[in-house]
Amino acid sequence: MPVTFPAHQAPVLMAKLVRPTWFDGTALVVAAAAPDLNAAFSPHDSAFRSHGVEGLILFSIPFAVIYSIVLRRWCAEGLFGALPDLGPLRIRSYQVLPQRRPPLATTIASAVLGAGLHIFIDSFTHRNRWGSDLLGLNNFLFEAIGREFTTARVFQYLGHTVGSLIGAALFMVIASSGHLERWYGAEALAAARARPFDRPAPLRLLAAVALGQVPALLWITFVASEAAIFMVGLCFTLSLLAGGFLNTRFRNVGAGR
Repeated sequence: MPVTFPAHQAPVLMAKLVRPTWFDGTALVVAAAAPDLNAAFSPHDSAFRSHGVEGLILFSIPFAVIYSIVLRRWCAEGLFGALPDLGPLRIRSYQVLPQRRPPLATTIASAVLGAGLHIFIDSFTHRNRWGSDLLGLNNFLFEAIGREFTTARVFQYLGHTVGSLIGAALFMVIASSGHLERWYGAEALAAARARPFDRPAPLRLLAAVALGQVPALLWITFVASEAAIFMVGLCFTLSLLAGGFLNTRFRNVGAGR
């Protein structure tokens, strides 16, 4: 199963770069992954529930909105402050996220766009969805790695490969090419990057991620093993919040001493 991140983030990051004031970038990024995270709960009919109107309204949009708000307010500093810069991917620069809180309407609209675009793209890259049916992409081509490849699935693998490269490049561009300075202000970004590195923070984050996989393993073992990759992804995403919250909390307590 090709990964949903950062391939699905590539189109929404382009939208953010073209019209930065129109969108909540955090909500765009989270929502672009949300339909696949929802698939953890709907392994048998995910094409309808997680990638349809029901999943969009009941899970993807609320999840993206809530996650974005929680990340910005309580977790971003502790999450991105616990990770090192990777060359041009200046991860620590994303500690600046709490300095701007878009209007709720902007966050909701961005969540709709991010999740909706994911569902729209997947409709052409998965068998028997309306897009692949419309364009006749369900035809069998060959079998490999234990899977039957249709034209739609070939598009899926190509799209995820190319999209992941583009998405990763866009994250680097945003963090290292002056965009965050323009969106948040140079002083705010410099202050965020200057925050002292909390040495135990990576260990707390790693522990949170590891413990976060316990419910995933229980779900896979006792409830639905068909959706294993999606449940692992969902628990990983939530555990990043938990680790970020713990690190932010410990940092603030230490700063208050």
